Amino acid sequence: MELLYRIAPAADVQAAEAQGYFESADLAAEGFIHCSFLHQVMGVSQRHYAGQQGLVLFSIDPASVDYEIRVENTSGGTELYPHIYGRVPWVAVKHLYKNTYDEAGVFTLPEELRSHP
Repeated sequence: MELLYRIAPAADVQAAEAQGYFESADLAAEGFIHCSFLHQVMGVSQRHYAGQQGLVLFSIDPASVDYEIRVENTSGGTELYPHIYGRVPWVAVKHLYKNTYDEAGVFTLPEELRSHP
């Protein structure tokens, strides 16, 4: 499976680095962590995070996650998204992109990901 991506508050990411794993409010509320594939990141950023401050993007190697990962749609649409049914060990995080949102909360895909196949 290809790398997964997650947008999250920088404070949650700092906590994850310190404790060794990433958890999120969606894991507590829904039982899984919402993620996306690279081609879905722009749409997710616009639909769910537009105008917000203090957000970062990180990539996750699914082979390093100990919990089930399902590619599914849980909201009734047609597009399938990856969901991780447990916390993400920080060692599974391959790259952290810190400057992806400007002061107005507009997301820009990092340059190194724009040319990714």
